[in-house]
Amino acid sequence: MLGLGVGFYKIGGNEYIAWEPTELGDKLIAWYKYNTGITTTTVGDVTTAITAWADQSGNSNNLTPSATDDTDVMPTHHADGSVFFQQSGDTLEFGTGLTLGKFAVYCRVKCSNFNDVLLEKSNDAEFIKFQTTTEFRIQPGSSRKDMAIPGGAGLANATKFTAGFERDGDGDFLASANGSSSTTSANTAISNTLDLDRVGAPAQTMNIYELIICDDGLSSLERADINSYLNNI
Repeated sequence: MLGLGVGFYKIGGNEYIAWEPTELGDKLIAWYKYNTGITTTTVGDVTTAITAWADQSGNSNNLTPSATDDTDVMPTHHADGSVFFQQSGDTLEFGTGLTLGKFAVYCRVKCSNFNDVLLEKSNDAEFIKFQTTTEFRIQPGSSRKDMAIPGGAGLANATKFTAGFERDGDGDFLASANGSSSTTSANTAISNTLDLDRVGAPAQTMNIYELIICDDGLSSLERADINSYLNNI
């Protein structure tokens, strides 16, 4: 489709539709949409324990908890529509683990006190993490990349924000928050992949409103579109 301004696309005459991640085409490999595709069950006195968050990309890589009868490891469906990770044991596992060379991971989230893992390998060796309000981290293998987030991003505890993590074909990493990008981190060989098999395991508490995963970097226009889209959640 022909893009006419950030966030809207013309489909004929004077008819427009809002941008959605499917506009990313073959780059899109997983999409966990806000308040969509979430199934729950009752466990004890918890009535909204999540049993699945369905992938909307068409690839059927659904997220499920490690157990469906234990609220110590099950996030819940929050009243605001988000997926609420209340403790460090709360995770959702990919049906098929991700092995990412080039990638773009974007999300809309809220952290109670940061130091939270967004995505990780279950042995904790590889991860994407919101370390603080001024630093995000990516660790493929044992090569950790610390990326300073500009103060202008305006990150704060218990406040929703849009975050992005990318790696281009040269192996360079960058992170962004609310559209403000870090400086590019020194590259590592693209063969040093980022291997991930689950979402969550926060140190504090974390709400994930939406999560979008691509197996390639984004163009500047795609980056503007995805940020505009997530900012509206």
